[in-house]
Amino acid sequence: MQALAILLSLAAAACLYLAAPNQLLVVDDAGKGRSPLSSRLLCWTGLLLAVAGTWVMSVPEGWPVAIAATLVVMTCFLSFWPFIGTWLHHSRTDDEPADAPNDMSKEGSAS
Repeated sequence: MQALAILLSLAAAACLYLAAPNQLLVVDDAGKGRSPLSSRLLCWTGLLLAVAGTWVMSVPEGWPVAIAATLVVMTCFLSFWPFIGTWLHHSRTDDEPADAPNDMSKEGSAS
């Protein structure tokens, strides 16, 4: 039950992260973050998943432990998803070919 509650809280944090306008997990062709669904739907889904995770944790542990565990898991995973999104975004930009005339990273100068 506890593992299911943690997974529900993980999914809730992912929904809340994806609802943010500056997320980097899902990007469009221009490299801008976009939500796979509407932000309002993702917020409500995240809230429902967090409540479901709290309820699942309350069955074996009780409400005080369930609320504390959900708050801890949500705050940890709300920090985890942006880390993964930033890492993926840097991986995407590293894979893009650099334009030779505009590439300022090469050593040496033209003078």
